Amino acid sequence: MSGQIIAIDGPSGAGKSTITRLVAERLGLRFLDTGAMYRAVTLHCMRAGVKLDDVRAVASAAATAALRCEPSLKGPMRVFLGAEEVTEKIRTVEVTRNIHYVADVREVRELMVKMQREIGEQGALATEGRDQGTVVFPNASLKVYMFASAEVRAKRRQAELNGRGQQVLLDEVLREINQRDMLDKSREIGGLRKAADAVELDTSEMSPEQAAETIVKLAKSRLAMRTRRIEKENGTA
Repeated sequence: MSGQIIAIDGPSGAGKSTITRLVAERLGLRFLDTGAMYRAVTLHCMRAGVKLDDVRAVASAAATAALRCEPSLKGPMRVFLGAEEVTEKIRTVEVTRNIHYVADVREVRELMVKMQREIGEQGALATEGRDQGTVVFPNASLKVYMFASAEVRAKRRQAELNGRGQQVLLDEVLREINQRDMLDKSREIGGLRKAADAVELDTSEMSPEQAAETIVKLAKSRLAMRTRRIEKENGTA
């Protein structure tokens, strides 16, 4: 899968992170969790005491975040702020509630897109977010738009938070999911949109393993088609 980029976009809670990581492992690709990058910058701003509705202050603080990401061939992507690993610390309810302030800032998105493209230039990867196939990697070899019903996504999110010891009510999570969907789709910068050439995948009734296998088959099929086309063009078919 040398040089291949698989871009998986979709709403929050659709299972993008888990499924993309599984795809990366099965295809021997690096896994890029772009949401974790925005979470890390959000955590940095919160720690710095930045007024999150102050766009200029957020942009200035983001520029000072010593963010470093280590896309992995297996397991979650490791995230650092300076020398401190914050891979788990960025997964709190507080960060989730505040991330939209940071992700809506043009300067922050430009900085993150630049970092993501630089990571992509270092080799093949499977990446997930909400603008990977539309903005960051428009020439990705495979684009997938992954989605699931709001109710299913809320239950998944609740289970994830409860598993981390954060007890939350399902109604509260569902309300936040619906609110975030509305915000993500209405954003002028990096808004949630399906690329015209993306394959739609409803994961509502799928396990992460089933969804990952579906994408792996698509990726292998695309690669085989590309190989045959190149062979035909070179007269070696």
